Amino acid sequence: MPDIRVRLRGGPQDGHEVTVSADSSGKPVPRISLTARVPNPEAVPPQLIYERASRNREGTWEFRYVGAET
Repeated sequence: MPDIRVRLRGGPQDGHEVTVSADSSGKPVPRISLTARVPNPEAVPPQLIYERASRNREGTWEFRYVGAET
């Protein structure tokens, strides 16, 4: 499966673009998690959770922030 470039909306990574894998239907995977950046190098960083939302008018897939997990 090809990789797909997606835009993140909401949360700490708002506006960033990342590359995700496609599922068997050719759409981006439904959910991704990214490691948050923390100022304290000894802290355990949370995982930022984004879920596939929709395709915008330009054809770019968007993922919406749904929360964080530790």
